[in-house]
Amino acid sequence: MHMRTRTLTALAMGLSLAVALPHAVQAQTRQPNRVVSINPFLPLGGYFQGEFEQRLKDNLAVAFSASSVELEDRYTNADVKLRLYPQERGLQGFAVAAGLGYGRIRNDNGNDYVCPAVPGFVCEPNKESTSGATFSVEMHYQWLLGKSSNTALTLGGGAKRYYVDEKKGPYDTFQRFVPTLRLTIGYAFK
Repeated sequence: MHMRTRTLTALAMGLSLAVALPHAVQAQTRQPNRVVSINPFLPLGGYFQGEFEQRLKDNLAVAFSASSVELEDRYTNADVKLRLYPQERGLQGFAVAAGLGYGRIRNDNGNDYVCPAVPGFVCEPNKESTSGATFSVEMHYQWLLGKSSNTALTLGGGAKRYYVDEKKGPYDTFQRFVPTLRLTIGYAFK
């Protein structure tokens, strides 16, 4: 009787594994490999933040991002980020990233110019700009929602350092180290 119980238990475990394994493999193969996302609120103010992310391994992804926002100055950026998902769930969950890119900082000093009193002359503000390499670090949490995990919602933040050329002029008014925020919604796909 004892041998029969062991045999039935082993048979039940084997049958359970045979049924569960294809479902686990199928769920793993349905996992999205790419996410395209944007911040849906920034376009209302004339700004932009978007990203394309490609999963390389279960714990690693590469992302290409672009943004144009205005704090005190106008910041326009393009970055490549290497993103680590320590929980090894692909494009889901907690992630940390480091990025390299190129950024431009523009300051529209509306008060720093003299407008001649000539009829028909259009006076424009003094625009200063500088550009250079950037380095960024960020942390975020990304959810893949829905039955097919096609809706991506991401919330996170970090910091970006601008390496601007000091020889271009007196750009002491430009911030070279700025905080970054991320709230994006997107589409995840194979």
